[in-house]
This record gives sequence, structure tokens and C-alpha cells, in this order.
Amino acid sequence: MKKSIARGSIILIASGIVCKMLGAFFRLPLTNILGIEGIGVFQMVMAVYSFALVLTSGGVSSALSKFVSQSRALGDFKKVKNLFKTALIYSLILGISAGVLLMALAFPLSRLQGVVSARQSYFLMLILIPLGGVIASMRGLFQGYENMTPTAVSQILEQGVKFALGIFFAQFFAKQSLQAGVFGAFLGICFGEIIAIVFLGLYMKIKIKFDSDSQKFIKFNFIKAVVPLSVGSAVLPLSAVLDSLVVVSRLEVAGVSGTVATALFGLQTGVVGAILNLPLIFSSSISTAMLPSISFLDASFSQESEISVGNALKIMWFILVPMVVGIACVCKPLYSLIYPSLNAQTLIIASQLTYLGVVSTIITALMQFFITLLQAKGEWNYILFSYIVGGIAKFICVFVLCAFADINIFGVAIGNITLSSIACIMALVRNKKKISIDVFELSLPMLSAVAMMLVINLFISNFQFSLVFQLIFSVIIGVIVYLIFTLPLIVGIFKTIFAKKIRRGENEQNTIN
Repeated sequence: MKKSIARGSIILIASGIVCKMLGAFFRLPLTNILGIEGIGVFQMVMAVYSFALVLTSGGVSSALSKFVSQSRALGDFKKVKNLFKTALIYSLILGISAGVLLMALAFPLSRLQGVVSARQSYFLMLILIPLGGVIASMRGLFQGYENMTPTAVSQILEQGVKFALGIFFAQFFAKQSLQAGVFGAFLGICFGEIIAIVFLGLYMKIKIKFDSDSQKFIKFNFIKAVVPLSVGSAVLPLSAVLDSLVVVSRLEVAGVSGTVATALFGLQTGVVGAILNLPLIFSSSISTAMLPSISFLDASFSQESEISVGNALKIMWFILVPMVVGIACVCKPLYSLIYPSLNAQTLIIASQLTYLGVVSTIITALMQFFITLLQAKGEWNYILFSYIVGGIAKFICVFVLCAFADINIFGVAIGNITLSSIACIMALVRNKKKISIDVFELSLPMLSAVAMMLVINLFISNFQFSLVFQLIFSVIIGVIVYLIFTLPLIVGIFKTIFAKKIRRGENEQNTIN
């Protein structure tokens, strides 16, 4: 079972890296096509789309994954077909309803956001949101079988088509207007979802054999889980929607012009946010792979669950900490390289937002991890409550702080830290599962990352190279320094693995004898 978590995590991490790279590459030419103001409009529509998608189907994959894995553990395979049908119908009904509502509210919503040019893109929500629900249901089914390959491949296909056709349509329609260019980008996303569904459908037809004698599944059990989970998960994108509604106006109160305010919002969400989401690939991938495995172990009353959770946390922490610290170290040359249109002042603001975002990213990763443990226990209502408390606190921070001239857009970053901190602490307090990890395994990666940061900063400040070589050398030096300082931990891990292999070999020999 521990191998299932590791294998699933590796598959999802690999696909996540590819998808994030495609997403970053997507925003790069898109920013050049639409401009910094256009990418701000794109991000505002994206915030609403993400919120609606998560609200209608955000909990579907996790809930379906948990119930399917539990059914497998109990040998009750007759429930699987009805579980999948329930998830599919639920997602389609809510997705179509949300799409119709957003179409009806396209004009007043775009006016409320302060960007009337966004209204045309909301018409596509009638297609995008239901398609997203179908994808969530299919991926949840495969994840329940602890098969992460379909999720990974479909994600890459979806992002690849989004990149190719999104840029093509944005470039084609942008000749007419900025509004049309943003519409073209979302049209490319629509085709990406269609391709993902076609792949998942074909894979399901080949790999999944439903029991024809499927017994009735009490749909209330699934709805009881998926509604609070979806609503809770929707708090994060809802906070992004609220940001899109209030940030520009609150920045204007702080004395920032409307155009500059929209550009700052695009900088925080579309530039800095895109880079800082990269480390979260690891935490979200590990959490996704961990949920069905832990649910399976808990349902079968296995004692292996605590060890598996501890190992997952160690792996996530070991990779996450140096990544976010490394991004903070090289953010200036990185932004200068991938966003050459940014002026000096904007580059400084982006770097400062990144420093705050690093704190938020680490806490968000821990929040995802401990929330997943609560999902495995079925603590749906408590998860919802913790997200709501954190979301309210974030909105207050953003609304109040963004109106101060000395804080302005940094209020969003502070709000993100507030939300993730509250939800993480509440999840940690509620979680009663013992985790096999000690202080040394947590503190050494942090201290090693600090040493890495000092060496990289010393290198950047004393040696002048081109931006490309500066980034390459910084990454190489950072990896070497981090591995050297964490060597005691790495050696300990290999000793543990080697000892287990010896014990396994001895047990097998004793069995033969």
C-alpha cells in the first residue's frame, strides 16, 4: 500500500510538472498577446470559472475516490457502478445549472468586476463547467482504484490542447478586440476538456468492468459527503472571486488608478501565483494519491496507515521546502527572463509578492495534507467549517488592507497566509491520527534550505552572468548545497530501506525453511 502512495504520487507529480510548465508557457505568450491588463481580465474570469467548477464538482473526485476505495477494501464491488453514476448525474445537473446562471449574470458580473470586456467569456461557462464535472467523476473513479495514470495522462492532454488552441484562438480573436482575445483563450480551454473526456471514456471502456448485478447505493451517503466537501473546497476559489470583485476598487481607494489596479491584480494572480503554484504540485499529488490508500487501510483496519501518512509527510516536506525557498532566491532573474515586458518597478513588486507568497505556499501545502487526512475520516462538515472561517478572515484582510496605500496589493498575499494558516491549524487540531515523524526530520530540511538560500544569494550578488546562466548555476548550486546539508537524513532513509529488505529476505528464507 505504501508503494501505491509512492507510485501514484510520482505519476501525478510528473504530470503536474508537465501541466504547470504548459500552464506557465500558456500565460507567457498569452500575456504578450493580451498585455498585462488583458491577463488581468483573463484572471478575473478564471477566478469565477474556478469557483463555479469547484462548487459544482470540486468534492466529487475526493468523495468518489474514498467511497470506491472503501468498497474495494470491503470486497463490495457492486456499489462502484452506482457510485459513479451518482457522481456523474450530480456533477452534470449542478454544472449545467451553474453555467446557465453565469450566462444570465454575464453582464452585471463583469460590470461588478470593473471589466465589462469580460462578459463575452462567461457565455462559454455553459459548456466548460459541465465538462469539468464529467472529468472530475471519471478521475475520481480511477483514483478510487488507486490508478493515477488516467488522471495524469488526461491532465497532460487537457493542458496541451489548452496551450495550443488557447494561444491560437487568443491570437486570432485578439485582432478584433481584447474582449475577443480573452474569449479565444477560454475557447481553447473548452477543447482541452473535450479531449480529456474522450481519452478517459476510452480508457474506462477498456479497463473498468462494472458489475452487471449492481446493487442500489444510498445516494444520500454520497451527497452528504460531496456537498460539504465541494462547498468547502469552493472557499478557496470563492476567495479569488471576491478578490476579483473588491481588489480593484479597494486599490483605487488607496490611490491607485483603475488600469494600474487591474495590472497589479494580474501580477499577483497571473504572474506570481503561476510560479508559486508549482511547488503545490507535490503536496496536492501526494494528498490525492494518499486519500484512497488511507481510506482503504482504515476500512480494512490495517495498522500500516500511520506509517504511510508519516512517510508521505516526510517526502512532501523534503521536496517542498527547498523548492519554495529556491523560487524566492531566483525570482528576480526568473521574472526578468520569462516576463521581459515587466518594468523595474513592477519587477520589484513581483519579487516582494513572491517572498510573502512563499510563506503562504508552505502553509497551504500543510493545509492540503491535513485536510486530506480529515477527508479519509469522513470529517466533511468540519472541513467545510474550517474553510469558511479561514475564508472570512481572508476577505476581511483583503478588504481592509488593500485600501491602505502602504500595503495595497500586498493585502491579497497577507489574506492568503491568513486563510491557509487558520484552515491548517484547525485541521491539525482535529486530526487524531498519529504521524510517524520526528522534529529532526522536519527541522533539518528547513535549516538546509536556509543554508541553500545564503549560498545562492551570495553567488547572485558576487557573480554577473546572463539571466539564463544565472538561473542554471543557482539551481545547480542550490541542489548541491541542500543535498549536502540533508545528507544525514538521506543516509538514514537508505539505511531504513536496506534494513527492511534484509528483514524481508530473512522472513522469506525462514518461510522456505
